[in-house]
Amino acid sequence: MRFGRNKLNPTSVGARSRSRSASTPVRGLVALVAAAAPATAQDPSLEQRVQQLEQQNAELQRRLGAVAEEIEGFRLRDIVPGVGESRFGLGPAASKVYAKEQGLSIGGYGEVLFTQNSGATDVLDAQRLITYFGYKFSDRWVFNSEIEFEHGSTGGGGTVAIEFAYVDYLWREELAFRAGFLLMPMGLVNELHEPISFLPASRPQTETRIIPSTWREIGAGIFGEAGGFAYKLFGVGGLDGEDFSDAGIRGGRQSGARAQADDFAAVARLDWVGTDGLLLGASAYHGDAGQDHLDGAVRITDMSTTVVDVHAEYRTGPWVLRGLYATAVVEDAGTFNTRTGANLARRMQGWYVEGGVDVLALAGRETRQALTPFVRYEQVDTQAWMPGGFAPVRARDNEILTVGLNWKPIEQIVFKFDYERWIRGDDRANVLMGFVF
Repeated sequence: MRFGRNKLNPTSVGARSRSRSASTPVRGLVALVAAAAPATAQDPSLEQRVQQLEQQNAELQRRLGAVAEEIEGFRLRDIVPGVGESRFGLGPAASKVYAKEQGLSIGGYGEVLFTQNSGATDVLDAQRLITYFGYKFSDRWVFNSEIEFEHGSTGGGGTVAIEFAYVDYLWREELAFRAGFLLMPMGLVNELHEPISFLPASRPQTETRIIPSTWREIGAGIFGEAGGFAYKLFGVGGLDGEDFSDAGIRGGRQSGARAQADDFAAVARLDWVGTDGLLLGASAYHGDAGQDHLDGAVRITDMSTTVVDVHAEYRTGPWVLRGLYATAVVEDAGTFNTRTGANLARRMQGWYVEGGVDVLALAGRETRQALTPFVRYEQVDTQAWMPGGFAPVRARDNEILTVGLNWKPIEQIVFKFDYERWIRGDDRANVLMGFVF
């Protein structure tokens, strides 16, 4: 909600009317005195008092105008400002605190999803409700956080979780510092996952299984931008390899929940951002995931884990094109399987390409709406390369073709309609309503 300037602007028609009506009694008094007394015998002291009243009235009007301008300046958008641009790789709503001069920032997003499954029960899901709370202490010190409510209720399988909560020290554009509960700066979706930021209803499987989004750990590091490049480098708590499986490494996320900290990791990202509309880069994660777990009296493995991705996105006019390749390698997967009975792959991989075009913009229509047909093709295999003596689970190698329509009646609200064709697995039709603020 925005308050128009004409409602409280002292120069508006209503304000001018109030100004004239407020001064009418004084002017009437002057006219009455002038008519009642001979022109040659007016009381000088009375004229002085009338002039003084006129001056006081003018000063009162000036002060009322100043108060009106102050009220006009205090708008709802100063408390909850509109969604602006992305900053430091985060979504527009998650970036709002950086646009504040000082003080509290509130934002968020939500998703409600209907999925029709060809071989299973159809589902209605209050999938996510997210709130962002940030506070800008000064030009350099910033706190930012994301709190997630998933699947409607903790009593029905839903969760409440902190997605990130960190403090930045923005020393300069080329070098800033961050510490706290951090999103891993990997891929296209893990940091920038608001529903207006990608076209289909669902996030890519590659950025769910290979890059185990939403992936966050406690840590600290540096970030910045120079010469057309943006970078991030963080030291973080390691994964917990005990929960790796044939489905990938997603189960090893510790998510700041009394995380085991015998093993640590490093994560780095480098992007070219020097061309308008183009993002081109890579990211990498490396660290042990053994966390000193014991099988009897023997340490299971170090479980050195590496995740690497290369990614690209190009937005030009009505067109959106994006793609990503990711691979994860777990050393000692064979030893881990032998000692635990798991069927973990030594290497897993996935990739996808996605494109869409806003047909309203393509047709030259001037409108706030966007209507974007899209297609995404994806291959993902969490058992791409097995250690000796272990066979892959064929169902973990899949191809998914998604076609659909993305409609934004305004920038901050989106409706998505798509169909997913799975080579191995149930096909799905999705309808999603999402919003950001």
